[in-house]
Amino acid sequence: MIYIDPEVDMHTKEIVQVIIEFRISPAHVAILTNTNLSLEQATELVEQSHRDFHNELEILLVQKQYPHTIMQIYKNSLNGVALELQGIAIQKLLPSQVIKAIYPNREMRIPENPIM
Repeated sequence: MIYIDPEVDMHTKEIVQVIIEFRISPAHVAILTNTNLSLEQATELVEQSHRDFHNELEILLVQKQYPHTIMQIYKNSLNGVALELQGIAIQKLLPSQVIKAIYPNREMRIPENPIM
């Protein structure tokens, strides 16, 4: 099951920007949680997850004529992508075997004078 942040509007025909987190952890995280995994193996799993996602995009979006743009690729802080697409197209991603979660893509800032 894919977690979708409630702030993601899946009902709009407008373009939305989302962060898609993959099920496979970044390599440096994976080797900490699985001691049988080498860094090279974990890195290959991350690379394979990106190839798998691109293949899924072809089937789930391109063939159904939903335009999208990969804005950013993430492999270190998290494993996933920033994606721009119509909100209604997000529902087409639900059969994905690669996606763990979908979040709104928004900029966050640390306040200049944080309250301590």
